[in-house]
Amino acid sequence: MQWNNERNMHTNRGLRKDATHETVQENTTVYENMIPSKINLESHFAKAGMLADASMSVIRGGNQIVPVWDLRSYSFLHDHWIPYTVNPKLWAQGNLNLNAGLFMVTDNIYQIRGLDLANMTFIRGNTGWIIIDCLSTKETAEAAIQFVNRYFGEFPIHAVIITHSHEDHYGGISAVIDHFADEDAMIYVPVNFTDHVIEENVTAGIAMSRRGIYQFGVELFRDPKGQIDDGIGKTQSIGTVTFSRNVQEITEAHTVKVIDGIDFEFLLALDTEAPSEMFVYIPGELSLCIAEDCNATLHNLLTLRGAKVRDAAAWAKSIQNAIDLWGDTLTTVFGVHNWPRFGNQDCIDYLEKQRDVYQYINDQTLRLINKGYTLEEVGRMVKLPASLSEEWYNSEFYGTVIHNAKAVYQRYLGWYNGNPVNLNKLLPQEAAKKYVEYMGGEERVLEKARKSFEGGEYQWVAEITKHVIFANPDHKEAKLLCADALEQLGYVAESGIWRNEYLMGAQELRYGVIPINEAFISYDVLENIPLGNILYLLSIRIDGLKAGELNYKINFIITERNEKATTEVKRGVFRYLSDKLSETAAVTVTMPKEVLYELVTSNESPDTSRIIIEGDIDQWNVFLSLLDRIDPNFNIMTPIRDN
Repeated sequence: MQWNNERNMHTNRGLRKDATHETVQENTTVYENMIPSKINLESHFAKAGMLADASMSVIRGGNQIVPVWDLRSYSFLHDHWIPYTVNPKLWAQGNLNLNAGLFMVTDNIYQIRGLDLANMTFIRGNTGWIIIDCLSTKETAEAAIQFVNRYFGEFPIHAVIITHSHEDHYGGISAVIDHFADEDAMIYVPVNFTDHVIEENVTAGIAMSRRGIYQFGVELFRDPKGQIDDGIGKTQSIGTVTFSRNVQEITEAHTVKVIDGIDFEFLLALDTEAPSEMFVYIPGELSLCIAEDCNATLHNLLTLRGAKVRDAAAWAKSIQNAIDLWGDTLTTVFGVHNWPRFGNQDCIDYLEKQRDVYQYINDQTLRLINKGYTLEEVGRMVKLPASLSEEWYNSEFYGTVIHNAKAVYQRYLGWYNGNPVNLNKLLPQEAAKKYVEYMGGEERVLEKARKSFEGGEYQWVAEITKHVIFANPDHKEAKLLCADALEQLGYVAESGIWRNEYLMGAQELRYGVIPINEAFISYDVLENIPLGNILYLLSIRIDGLKAGELNYKINFIITERNEKATTEVKRGVFRYLSDKLSETAAVTVTMPKEVLYELVTSNESPDTSRIIIEGDIDQWNVFLSLLDRIDPNFNIMTPIRDN
């Protein structure tokens, strides 16, 4: 790859801008400081063992016009000239993640990489396959298995191992189980897997889905001014997420199971990258699946889409546990994103330095916390030493030191920084009006902001124009200037997801929210979670003040699922009480599961012709009137405006 010193290869789509002089200079400095030997080593590992190429794969869903997966859209990355509008390190990582296809890890372990954000791993058993992780969606999972079958011929799948409770590792499970697996195939998962899947991906699913569009750059063009790579893979597929609760949990800290004649050692790694996570060692292959705790990039201690803060110390300790158990014997380490490492010494160096990067961020943040520094300060102050930062696989392609240090602060001390001024701050809209007034009005602020933009102060321009936007959300010029500043910040971002966040913010300011109308939870997922968890989706939509003085019970009978429940509305809370019916319920409603699923995931009024209502119909109608509207397309860059 060569740095683009002579030509401008940018495409012009709408209002998107070229890199400014300051951006060009910053990216030039990054390029000049890159270490070719480190990139060459990663390229060696990323390409090693390729058996069949899938770098131009396109995967389509049933009736979807837009492919659920399309690697052809990234063909521009093959250009040897690095554009000014992309951080050169991210460009290189984006090229590494175009090594897509079927790879041999060991004589009996194979991986499909590049057909989704995550990998699917195949271990050859005595009579068939044992699969580790199922990708994000049923469409990509089915395509991955078919790809393997075309190369090896068709073999049954005897078991599935899911390493942790994140959607991009279990979402394709129905394709595996329904179409390719033995009837009695077991699904092995770490302890408390189902609870954490529901808690993280369902309960806060609307907000996470909306924010996930930003994190993964779902609506960005794939080009030198758009989405490049997510650091741990190209992007997330947009097919159908599925789920199964017919799983066997691994509950012991370290245990051995024989699956299709092959020994598997399981080591729990709880409260690390996911609250429910585990490693898998295959002693016959001297090979360790390190799940998502080592990824050939720095990962997130707090994902930008939103989740509970992860424990950096537990993360480091879990990697050390793996070293203690298998470090003397292992010769291969593979993860569920990106590419493996080979050779005992390279594997141990990799594990130790990935371990140390999380321990270092944790400990150095705590050192600064105990000196009195606050969340914003620790983010800027923690810096990695060269012994860690010079390793390509510790680069900030996904997580960053800044937001990870802030996450450590949040984990230990929370949102409050100890200064009472911040206990009950004004709402952003209220404060923005005051700021703009104090600074001499909108036009005076913008006049100064334009000069700051010319000086390359893009973060400051974004911060100051945000006040104008929140004071006056219809101020077009302020939104466009803020968008220009965010765009330049995106162009220099090493982290793929930081780039996505900046460019998505710029896009929303320029064009408004691009609505996505699909349900945030798929039918298949709802089919596989308990009725109490489904009804809880109504609990978090109740307008508590309107419901505050109500006190009555509602019975639910859900046909086809053959399930029933007693619930109550009391003191502003809607609560699941029991899987039995109450004789004192004010109203009993009987409905098909499809009506219930629509009720909990949409704003549509339920089809009364499909509901049998016994008792006080007015109480049922009151309950329906209490449900707040779902808005999966809420504003991020401008204030929320209630209808």
